[in-house]
Amino acid sequence: GLTRGEARNLALGGKWNEVVRRFEEVLSTSGVDVGLDEEGRPRQDLCLLTYYFWALFRLRRNLTIAEKLGNLAPVLEVASAEAGAAEPKAPFLLLWIHAENPIHAGDAATGLARLYGLLHASRLLRDHYEEKLQFDVGSAEVVPLSDLDAPGPESAASTASLRHAWDRRTKMVLCVTACHHCGLKQYKPALKLLSGLVKTDPDPQYVSMMAYVLLQLGDVASASKVAEAVGPPESAEQKTLRANLEGVVSFASGDFKASIAKFQEATSHLPSDPVSNNNLAVGHMYARDLHVSIKILENKLAEDHTLALRQPVVLNLCSMYELASTKSKESKQTLHTWILKMASDDFDVRTTRLGSSSS
Repeated sequence: GLTRGEARNLALGGKWNEVVRRFEEVLSTSGVDVGLDEEGRPRQDLCLLTYYFWALFRLRRNLTIAEKLGNLAPVLEVASAEAGAAEPKAPFLLLWIHAENPIHAGDAATGLARLYGLLHASRLLRDHYEEKLQFDVGSAEVVPLSDLDAPGPESAASTASLRHAWDRRTKMVLCVTACHHCGLKQYKPALKLLSGLVKTDPDPQYVSMMAYVLLQLGDVASASKVAEAVGPPESAEQKTLRANLEGVVSFASGDFKASIAKFQEATSHLPSDPVSNNNLAVGHMYARDLHVSIKILENKLAEDHTLALRQPVVLNLCSMYELASTKSKESKQTLHTWILKMASDDFDVRTTRLGSSSS
């Protein structure tokens, strides 16, 4: 068998293949596949099902997900204007995988439609609890709710906690949808989503995302104004975020020297931040200091091994190896072997680009 605790520990350790193996072993032993019983209830524990589909998603087995999730369709329905603001039957993470998966399986239109449906449902539930909170003065304490747990009766969580959870989920789905629009080069819908979010919540993280979309549209001037509008940073994280944003704006303007200075400032606030170090290395690369770029990433990887699991960092370092030498395969092979010793099951080995150059 497989318990929730065992599934959680395997997931925390990145042992996604083991989650899948153990769950499918349970299915094989019971002789019952994923689906609903005669009364329309899932045959397996919903929390364990969510871990299973999460593992499949991390392993990029998107066609398997599409096939098996189809058997759970009635459980995956979300709130709508017609149905009302009712809590879904499935854990939020499973709802998100159901919405997100078609994009990774090659059907962007279906995926975006589902994400917008989930966004609408999340807003309905957030607004429902917001309204209820006005008349529920005894529910002020917020207890974080897990996206892995199946929703219980409303009495199981305070109104404030439910409102907080659905507000967080609304913003998460909105940002994910905006990112997918950008991936499809649909920058205007992404900008519309983010500008609406920033009006209600001018969090520096959302403002930065909006500026990045403006840069993709080639509107450096507007992106610069948005960057300037970010409030005075207070924490090291906010200072890093702002310095990176200002650096990217300078980079887009072609001022690599200024961008490097900003990226260095960002690393001074959070020395181990992977985004800042990656940006600094790329800045040096475009300033034609390729060996400096490589040294920055190699040194950071030596200091903090977890950086090796950040795929953009690995991809950029391998690309730099290719630019710096006609014999880059040895360097990439060494990095590849080192990473595999500590990587989780879902690390995409294609990131080391071993098939893209020859020795």
